[in-house]
Amino acid sequence: MSKGSGVGIVGGTFDPIHAGHLAMAREAQRQLDLEQVLLIPAGTPWQRNPEAPAKDRLAMARLAVGCGDTIKVDDREVRRNRPTYTLDTLQELRAEWGADRPLWLILGADAFLNLPTWYRWEELFQYAHIAVACRPGYDFQSKEMAPALRERLSGGNLGTDPIMGSVPKFPPNGTIALLDIPLLDISSTGVRNALQHHQPVGDLLPASVLDYIESHQLYR
Repeated sequence: MSKGSGVGIVGGTFDPIHAGHLAMAREAQRQLDLEQVLLIPAGTPWQRNPEAPAKDRLAMARLAVGCGDTIKVDDREVRRNRPTYTLDTLQELRAEWGADRPLWLILGADAFLNLPTWYRWEELFQYAHIAVACRPGYDFQSKEMAPALRERLSGGNLGTDPIMGSVPKFPPNGTIALLDIPLLDISSTGVRNALQHHQPVGDLLPASVLDYIESHQLYR
């Protein structure tokens, strides 16, 4: 893989986007040597019911990212007038970026363990790799896991040792990498609860996002 040739994808409701999302995107970009990372807010997610409208969640993501060149917001799922499936998004991105570009779907550990509940989840590997952001010392072997996912993790992947040092060469799709990332202990649920109880959240959100929340009276 040539330097900086891969593209990362971080999806989610971003309800709201917070410092933990941004830290994961930046650290995954560094460890995988990605050309850019796309943050893709879900428009109409089929497994969740976001509190904030899609247009507001998209606006907050754009404010959080700003004008950076390597971490960008992609609005394709918000523009869809139908339920959001990650498979559809990966198919579109693969068509746009070409057959040879490594694509990385970046997930937290909990989302990865829930992967077998996703729509046609095993087909995701036809279009992208999956990178799992794990806290240092996280032990997947001790977790309850669907047999098909455990087989996938122990078979066609980079092993269960987090990536350290230089990034190896990758094909365009089909593997799993575990990233050793000291994730921030922040959740969108926790941020919403704090806002509803008028507790300080200045350390959890970019200032531009907090200003947007306050000016639009979200999560009250």
